[in-house]
Amino acid sequence: MVKKISPKVSIIITSYNYEDYIIECVESCLNQKGFNDFDVIVVDDGSSDATISLLKGISDSRLKVYQNQNRGIEFSSNYGIKVSNADYVVRVDADDKLSPDYLGEIVPLIENSGYAFVYSNYYIFNANSEVIDKSELPPFNKEEIFNRGDFLATGTLYRKKTLKNVEFYSESVKNCGLENYELILKIIDESNKGALNEDHLFYYRRHSLNLSEKKKKRIVSYGKSLMKNTYNREYKTNKFHPYKLEL
Repeated sequence: MVKKISPKVSIIITSYNYEDYIIECVESCLNQKGFNDFDVIVVDDGSSDATISLLKGISDSRLKVYQNQNRGIEFSSNYGIKVSNADYVVRVDADDKLSPDYLGEIVPLIENSGYAFVYSNYYIFNANSEVIDKSELPPFNKEEIFNRGDFLATGTLYRKKTLKNVEFYSESVKNCGLENYELILKIIDESNKGALNEDHLFYYRRHSLNLSEKKKKRIVSYGKSLMKNTYNREYKTNKFHPYKLEL
């Protein structure tokens, strides 16, 4: 009997009605250079557009597609992590994309280290896939992250066992807007450490220059509740917030 070899890394794409960007995202994940030990898991959260039919047009044994009813990004993210057989996982939002060098640069940083997660700087691009800015994040610092107010999901490579130890993403509130920030805080509050690769290794799509007032109010409200009830702290943001959100 041939033993099934599990990939070292699973790239988990969570998607909901992103037919305009899903192919660009998947192809960026599949087209990694200098690192071949990975698979790509797409978890579709009940899309009503052409997402699934578009994915059926991709013939690649490394791609696995799962369809669920609409249960939110937290459930979809956890689903992808749990079906993965890899040692490391990275989540990618379906409208973002990875640099071809992402895995080749990020994986060596976490292997043979004590880091629970590693992440990189990133380019910001718009709805037309034009780069409009880039980040310059500081070295890992627990207190800085607690004051950042958010932490992007795309581009962060985790040890799967770390995610299991903190019981994965919280599913208490569907599409809370701060699911990855909440996850990161749980991880670093357990004395785990992360590390920054200063290269710009993924692309974060910003559909508009500013958050809508409705979305901003919902995120701030959840952030205040999270900080007060879990950490007895005030919800704050700093200049490294992905949307430059000021309170």
